[in-house]
Amino acid sequence: MTEHRPGGSPDTTVPSLFSFIVLRPERFGALVFNPYLGLEGELDPVEYFIARLCNGDTTCGQIEDAVRRRFALSPAQGRRKIDGTMMKLSRLYGLGFAPGEHRGRAHLPDTPVFPDAAPSLSAPRNVIWDITYACNLSCPHCLTDSGATPGNELDTLQALSIIDTLAEAKVFSISFSGGEPFLRPDILTLLRHAADRNLGMDIASNGQAIPSPVLTGMRELPIVHIQISIDGIGQAHDRFRGRNGAFEAACATIRRLHDEGIATSISTTVTAKNVSIVDKLIDLAVELGCRGYKAIPFLPAGRGSRHATRLKLDRTMHHQLFATLARRKKELEGRLLVSTETTFPETFGKNHEQVCAQASMGCRAGYDTLSIGADGTAYPCPFLHQFPLGNFLRTPFKTLWNKAPALRMLRGLTKQQLANPCKSCMHAPHVCKGGCRAAAYLESGDILSADPNCPVSPDRNNPPSKKI
Repeated sequence: MTEHRPGGSPDTTVPSLFSFIVLRPERFGALVFNPYLGLEGELDPVEYFIARLCNGDTTCGQIEDAVRRRFALSPAQGRRKIDGTMMKLSRLYGLGFAPGEHRGRAHLPDTPVFPDAAPSLSAPRNVIWDITYACNLSCPHCLTDSGATPGNELDTLQALSIIDTLAEAKVFSISFSGGEPFLRPDILTLLRHAADRNLGMDIASNGQAIPSPVLTGMRELPIVHIQISIDGIGQAHDRFRGRNGAFEAACATIRRLHDEGIATSISTTVTAKNVSIVDKLIDLAVELGCRGYKAIPFLPAGRGSRHATRLKLDRTMHHQLFATLARRKKELEGRLLVSTETTFPETFGKNHEQVCAQASMGCRAGYDTLSIGADGTAYPCPFLHQFPLGNFLRTPFKTLWNKAPALRMLRGLTKQQLANPCKSCMHAPHVCKGGCRAAAYLESGDILSADPNCPVSPDRNNPPSKKI
């Protein structure tokens, strides 16, 4: 009787990962990414071994034989592992099957070797890149202090070389930001090159204007979505952004993108001035047919540092924001993805151990994300420009990622290094990792201090926990 694989594939079928799928070895096995759909999966060592044999030249029967030899599995164990792996890859829409014939033994792939000095991940999953500091607005919260005059930014060839570097490192995706990225004349050239290198893409824009040729050119590119910033309804948004008609322009841009079949989301920098209308902004996202809504709590970086007194959220406002997001996320499940750029779980409740259980302490900065400025300088995140790591034009990527002192420090944080209440918190490290290091630094000047936005009041915390 002929053995069958997922989808009814017989033992002689030859599976093949599609050429655009990114397969990246890691210490725990591998990460796999589909840049066209923004889908990602994690593979253990056996699953990674199987994925590497899905090369268009090895039959399912050969793969089973190779897996059993390498990992000393029984026939039933090997079959289950192979079928499970292929189902996982198929759910990422990353695997094709072709008819084949019985063959001899497969050539076994080499086992990757990781140097002792390697970070937790071999490269960031996502890079946030401010491709220009030119902007057609002048917002009080701007973390890059962008304006009418662009800063010292990369030319086209330099920018293309950075895309090549990121692709060679198997970075999964680039978030193009600014400034206003659509003001950069070569934006379409950069997007096309990133697509050619199998990089996923999303774009953060203020939505004031997308040139028609750029909009037309984006239709066939694997852009996951375009995020349009809206911070108020009607004139409230116009006043905050400093331009009459800014709200209507942003809404019109969302409608244009929707008509072109490009997924959109609304993002809001949540401040003391607009926290009370987050519900209305979420309703607007639903009305405009957006895929998602993201709330970004204000941090006093860049120009925002000069307006911190009137824009900062206090503890009560943070509680209000978290409660609103949790309620609307549940209410709109399946219709709108409601999220927030915060390192705290929305509540300290069920399943949050899975969010934070793998690392020690700290946030995503330098662990699976990286930021690049308009001049090519790398930073741990967009809010930590006080900790430059080096410039992509002068420093090899592996040196930046593996050896930058700031990243090594951030990756090595432990509970006992952080200030109280983190040091004695009952929720750390298995539920909460200590919050945002940028928020801590911008508030106190000390990257090891407590995140001021923590939703748990110190007086509600448990007594000091045992050392871990």
